[in-house]
Amino acid sequence: MNLVAFSIRTKGGRNFARRLWTVFSRFGFSEKRNRRSLETVIHELKRYQAAPTFFIPAVVLRRHPALLATISQAGAEIGIHGYVHNDYRQLHKDAQQAQTRRAISVFQDVKMPFQGFRNPYLGWSEDSIEVFTDLGFGYESNEAVLHEVVNLTTLSPTILDGYQKSLALYRALPYTTYALRPHFEGALLRIPTSIPDDEMLFDRLRITTGEEVGTIWSKVMQRVYDVEGAYVLNLHPERGVLCQQALATLLCAATSQPRPVWITRLDEIAHWWKERRAFTFHIQQQEEGAWQIQAECTNRATILTRHMQVEGETMLWSESEARVEARTFMVQAERCPALAVSHTTPEEVVDFLHEQGYPVMRSYEEERNNYALYIHMPEGLGTSRAEQFTNRSKLVEQIEALDQPLVRFACWPSGHQAALSISGDIDSVTIQDFFLRILEVGKHA
Repeated sequence: MNLVAFSIRTKGGRNFARRLWTVFSRFGFSEKRNRRSLETVIHELKRYQAAPTFFIPAVVLRRHPALLATISQAGAEIGIHGYVHNDYRQLHKDAQQAQTRRAISVFQDVKMPFQGFRNPYLGWSEDSIEVFTDLGFGYESNEAVLHEVVNLTTLSPTILDGYQKSLALYRALPYTTYALRPHFEGALLRIPTSIPDDEMLFDRLRITTGEEVGTIWSKVMQRVYDVEGAYVLNLHPERGVLCQQALATLLCAATSQPRPVWITRLDEIAHWWKERRAFTFHIQQQEEGAWQIQAECTNRATILTRHMQVEGETMLWSESEARVEARTFMVQAERCPALAVSHTTPEEVVDFLHEQGYPVMRSYEEERNNYALYIHMPEGLGTSRAEQFTNRSKLVEQIEALDQPLVRFACWPSGHQAALSISGDIDSVTIQDFFLRILEVGKHA
């Protein structure tokens, strides 16, 4: 992989030249500037009893172990960002596995704990998912979700071209409720990341004031909040000081919502999603129109009901839903407050609905009116990744729009409406790191 040619192709010639200039303004020959930027991000989050997640290439960690140990001790999570800063999409599976193993070895040598992986350029492939699963990673955070919150009609052709190149590089998914929720692929948890990030705004779109950037990120936060999603922001620490005002604006917007937003690290999101995966409902009819609901879950679970009368104490959650604290309770409802799935629908659909927090029962077509929704998908969720994404997104949207009795587990713990995680890729710490990257990527192409 020729990093210079790759950068020109994915940024455009002018953006590449501009990037070289910014290197000397954002990095120094010592760790001082980057340390200040990292500490700025940590300090802003500490105001909210939260901490960030940083990803770093193993070769950079090996050159700066003391700095990263200090950052870790300050509360930040440290994840793997490759062995060197190269695009995994250009590596075959054996090379991906070999380089990931080398990265793990470096982290172990410097005694840096890790759980997650983020690829440089968010550049994952189907082989990457298998490699991360085989090597036991708890999660990865590479799927980009695009929020169209920037007015592109005012951009010059040159700036628009650079922005479109970044979209092609990240292969972003469209904004849907499903896209903004973590999901398992086998044993590996995939946590989406939202764009535009700081690199796109500052270096591609030339939006550089803290007020403008903060407003854009706050708009994304509102969109994520409205659909009970996770907002994972990628803020490269080299712009930590430049983005201080924008980050403060975003955090203020997140904490000003009617219901709380969980501001947390990615490893905590991964831990929660695995905990939540084990939750189940048991629903039994006691008499006509009366149902007993038993939830098997931890104390952190948030249970929501809609369009039914609950016997016992509830709290208003939204216009159509109420929160129930009890784990066993009775409800009055004209239908069973669960989803019905036909016997010819594959188990993958049931597993998907279960992960989304819905109670699911097998049933027959003639009983469809006895449930909140009857789902008949004999072909399953699809064969291609694109088809599966479309079908999953449509199914979640259909269920969320139901005006029938339904109980479900909310996405986030302890009454939180959404999640916010500030992450960042420490691609380089010094100017030397930046230019060594050209040699390192070429060597490990």
